[in-house]
Amino acid sequence: MNKISTAIILASFISGTAYAGAYLETREAYNTASEESEIILRGGYNFDNGSGLMYTNAYNVGKMDQLKHSYNELEGWYPLFRPTENWTISPGVLINSSSAGSGGAAYLDVNYKFLPWFNLTTRYRYNHNNYDTIDTNGEYDKNDTHEMAMYWNFKVSDQFLYTFEPHYFIRVNDFKSKNDESHHWEITNKFSYKIDNNWMPYLELQWLDRWDYYNREQYRIRLGLRYSF
Repeated sequence: MNKISTAIILASFISGTAYAGAYLETREAYNTASEESEIILRGGYNFDNGSGLMYTNAYNVGKMDQLKHSYNELEGWYPLFRPTENWTISPGVLINSSSAGSGGAAYLDVNYKFLPWFNLTTRYRYNHNNYDTIDTNGEYDKNDTHEMAMYWNFKVSDQFLYTFEPHYFIRVNDFKSKNDESHHWEITNKFSYKIDNNWMPYLELQWLDRWDYYNREQYRIRLGLRYSF
């Protein structure tokens, strides 16, 4: 799961860059370590109060030589508590399924609006798999993770938006990340440009830690386009 990242997108947290209403989105991602790509198709709805729903279909297109389904995911969040005009506390949940099995996550976002053009969201998320896989000891167990993230959201202008997202993952049980450690980082720089009230293309430049299988650092480039109704 790409909590995520997923994580990560503009509609997945409460910020000044979220717009009320329905939207459709597509995104292509290229990983420099595996040299493979993935395409998603997404639809969602952001409500006026800051809550939202989002559904994602993802497909592995390899080196542009295949089309295999990766996963489905349904996510929802709600601004449960606003102690002041600047603070917002929002829980969220998601469920997903893939050929390996099903899973889900629960998270809690805390957002603070420092300035009209800058807000910060901190997130704790627990990612859970309903199915067992073989751990480092050769035993079957759940490959769950703790995920800590921050979203530094900047409104550079009415059209241009920038988000800096560091994510830190810790394996709950005896499993290793792709860097052969029990923990890893995923760091994203996201640049979005709002052409008008409907169209918003975006670019994400990511470092996903090391992938020992390929003996290379992982970098991922995402190009996406959202249409808001």
